[in-house]
Amino acid sequence: MMKTRPPTATEDSAAETAGQFPFGINVEGLPCIKCPARTSDLCGALSDKNLPALFQASTLIELRKGETLFLDDQPAQHIFNVITGTITVFRTGPSGQRQVVNFLFTGNLLGITPEDHYGFSAEACTTAILCRWERAKFEDLLILFPNLDRQFRLISSKVLARSIDLAYSLGQLTAEQRLAAFINQLHERQSKMASDPMTVLLTMSRADMADYLGLKVETVSRALSKLKVKGVISLPASDRVVIIDRDHLRRLSQSA
Repeated sequence: MMKTRPPTATEDSAAETAGQFPFGINVEGLPCIKCPARTSDLCGALSDKNLPALFQASTLIELRKGETLFLDDQPAQHIFNVITGTITVFRTGPSGQRQVVNFLFTGNLLGITPEDHYGFSAEACTTAILCRWERAKFEDLLILFPNLDRQFRLISSKVLARSIDLAYSLGQLTAEQRLAAFINQLHERQSKMASDPMTVLLTMSRADMADYLGLKVETVSRALSKLKVKGVISLPASDRVVIIDRDHLRRLSQSA
């Protein structure tokens, strides 16, 4: 699917906030305690007394919808944690064709790579706020806090597992099964932070969903309608799905 790359904003041009988070937490104190990502895989590995070290090494940045965080092959100088919003991770081929490889939400880590350069690009799917660490400082924190290091390795393994799941989905599942697997995956990732545990937010466009699943936009729309007719989900709005029959959704996700 061909897409025009939006105007690029480098990491340095991303708006750095100061004073207060938009959700009313005083940054001059220690916002981590009430941060939406406090219980995430990364930050949850540290006790409250150790959070200042993580906070003091970080910079808070805000991205507008469509703004680029970094591009494929740029020096991998930073690690990010999503505080609010959705980040789209993608790769672009020589012909300009874009392939979405992941969507990241509150508490998801971004920028993990064993190489000196990023092997993918990232942009804001919605307005987003992230914590940013210089890679060298972040590596120092991993040495200082063994629990953080263990959790970071676990997160890295989850990223690999998700990539394997996507490859399997594209090769083995029907369009309806792929969409069911996608909704189920989003539910598992969002439910920890969600106010309604059975509601899944679709903050990405149908085009990006189709790109991620290797389908056409109209195929995604038809598959959503089929799941609704079967009583697996309801569609109260274009940007959200309510899971009605979780067991059926899981069975579809695991079908081959």
